Amino acid sequence: MYNWISISNVTAMLLSMILHSCYMQGIDSERRDRYHIGQKEIRSVPQAETAWEVLEFLRPNLLTRDRRRHVGFTDGMEALVYINGARAGYKSRLHTIPAMDIVEIKYLDSIEAGGQYGFSSGGGVFLITMD
Repeated sequence: MYNWISISNVTAMLLSMILHSCYMQGIDSERRDRYHIGQKEIRSVPQAETAWEVLEFLRPNLLTRDRRRHVGFTDGMEALVYINGARAGYKSRLHTIPAMDIVEIKYLDSIEAGGQYGFSSGGGVFLITMD
C-alpha cells in the first residue's frame, strides 16, 4: 500500500509539472517584445490615429529613449524614422504617420542602430513598415 501511495503522488506531481509547463509556454508565446509592435497589437488601440499615439499607448518608454545622453551631446540625439526602408526624418515625423496604414513598428536602440545606420542614429531608429 505504501508503494501505491508514493507512485500515485509521483504521478500526480509529474502531471502537474507537465500541465504547468504547457501553460507557461502559452504565456511566453504571447509575451510582447519591448522593441517590436505588430499589426495585431497596433489594431488593439483603435483610438490611436498616428504612429506617435500607438507608441504612447503601447510602448511610451520608446519615445523618451533618445533623450539619454551620448558622448558629446548633453541632451541626447533625436531618434531617426525610416518608413519602408527610406529615411523619413526624425522622431517628430511619427505624428504624421497614420496608424491604420502601419503593419509594424520596430525600434533599434543606439548601439544596434549605430552599426546599421551610422553615427547619426545615436538616438535610435524607428523602423516603420506600412501597407
